[in-house]
Amino acid sequence: MTNDVSFKRADYLEALDRWAIVRDVCAGQHRVVDRLPYINAHDKSPENQDRNKAYRVRAVFKNATGHTRNGMLGLAFHKDPTLAVPKKLEYLQDNANGSGVSIYQHSQGTLEKVLEAGRHGLYVDFLQDDGAGGHSVILSYCAEDIINWRTGMVNGHSVLTLVVLRESPEIEDGFGFKVIEQYRELALEDDGFVCRVWRRTGPKGGGPLAVFQEFRPTGATGRLKEIPFTFVGAQNNDPSIDESPLYDIAMINLGHYRNSADYEDSVFWCGQAQPWISGLDEQWRDWMEKNGVYVGSRAPMMLPAGGQFGYAQPLPNTLVKEAMADKNQMMIELGARMVVASLSSKTATEARGDQSASTSVLAGCVANVSEAYTRAIMWCCAYMGIAEKKVAYQVNQEFVELTADPQMIAALVGLWQNGGFAKADLRAYLRKLGLIAPERTDKQIDGELAEQDDGLGLDDEDKPNGGEPSSP
Repeated sequence: MTNDVSFKRADYLEALDRWAIVRDVCAGQHRVVDRLPYINAHDKSPENQDRNKAYRVRAVFKNATGHTRNGMLGLAFHKDPTLAVPKKLEYLQDNANGSGVSIYQHSQGTLEKVLEAGRHGLYVDFLQDDGAGGHSVILSYCAEDIINWRTGMVNGHSVLTLVVLRESPEIEDGFGFKVIEQYRELALEDDGFVCRVWRRTGPKGGGPLAVFQEFRPTGATGRLKEIPFTFVGAQNNDPSIDESPLYDIAMINLGHYRNSADYEDSVFWCGQAQPWISGLDEQWRDWMEKNGVYVGSRAPMMLPAGGQFGYAQPLPNTLVKEAMADKNQMMIELGARMVVASLSSKTATEARGDQSASTSVLAGCVANVSEAYTRAIMWCCAYMGIAEKKVAYQVNQEFVELTADPQMIAALVGLWQNGGFAKADLRAYLRKLGLIAPERTDKQIDGELAEQDDGLGLDDEDKPNGGEPSSP
């Protein structure tokens, strides 16, 4: 039995290295340069150290993994997400975490972390306001900071009963700051949810961990009966650790980087032509060593009878080059093709088919992010005593841009007028086409149509014209 709140689960420790690899590769060359092999590791001489330094400087890193991640984010957020919340929670649109980050940017960061590690976490906290009664915030935790968790059966359902989060708050230190070690325990007890903050009690940040603060959050409806924390995964949102969607690409990307380092090293050492002279006797040799030899079209070189001058040019290092090309193709096949421009023109149907095959993992991640934020908003409602009604947060899953020509729009309107589908369905499709802003509700549109005098009024009921004739 352990009473150490900093205890880390075995499956968490096993996944740490995989997460670090993907995050380093996505970050760029400055984070992966130390992952190159050290040439002649047994040689500690300054000459070998300089050679290894030059070996790393010359290597060229092609960040296919980072560009693939950014391409996925662009596909998911090329249209704004839709947010449906009660009026009291509309502040989430501009300030979701209490630090001025909108829920749009918040969810974008969450999807980015899910693509990298296949795991993330959202925690809903309740902050008291001076005279305002308090408000809910959605806090984000990386996979590396969720060190422990436990589930149990409550009323026939498997729910989280313990989550331990590692935090690194900054404490003022004059004009500077220092980072301290802190753990946040989220526990489900018999009387409801409780939050405890653990810190080291000894001088200078040492000593054993002890409870520094304890909170028993109560919203407008009393204590929560569940932990307001949800995992966000690549496959699903349960506590199990999912595989990183970009791990395979990242590993091949590292192999490509190592091949690049070897190739650039061989180019440096063997890429320059080596001049040679033959047929010299000792007298000619000594004279040339004393006076020097100039090589070039404007420097004629005198040689003895039978002497020759030429260049030794090594054969190209095609083996490393082929290895780089193979890995580049493998990365494209594993998903990097989503950010590679097509060399041939394709129809919209062909492009949609290609994209649907290469974005299936992205679709699952986006759906999990949307579900997690919807659940977080429900906890916000519970804290603030708001009837949930219909709350939802939906990140775009139309990864291929839909286009509509005038004929299509006319056909859609005609189908609606003939009773083919409801007006709400027509507007929902027009939102997908980008012709109606996603955040505009049907109620807002109907209200504006009723207020304007010069509208087209296409859906107005036929009314007898009882108005007066206009003045000539």
